[in-house]
Amino acid sequence: MGEKAHLPHENGLNKNSPEPPDQEMHSDEETGDDLDDMSPEEFQMLDSQLDALNSALDNIEQKNDDIHAQLLLLLQSNREIRQQIQESSAAEKQEPDTQNQ
Repeated sequence: MGEKAHLPHENGLNKNSPEPPDQEMHSDEETGDDLDDMSPEEFQMLDSQLDALNSALDNIEQKNDDIHAQLLLLLQSNREIRQQIQESSAAEKQEPDTQNQ
């Protein structure tokens, strides 16, 4: 939770470049060769890492959804309280007017 958010220019990404500047673009042939060179163990390890990343992203997404729902409830509650205060204030302003007449 104590992690610092990085702006796109701080992490090496920008709007015009979807990949970090230090990574080269690979043609489809080069990427295919890389997969062919992988042993079954390496492929299984990569698959496990991708599964772990997917699970972590799912957890983050769920937490984000929970926080969003809590914020919506808080916003609605604040609106209701503000409306009650305004109604109470309006009633107090009308009360002295009726007493003076």
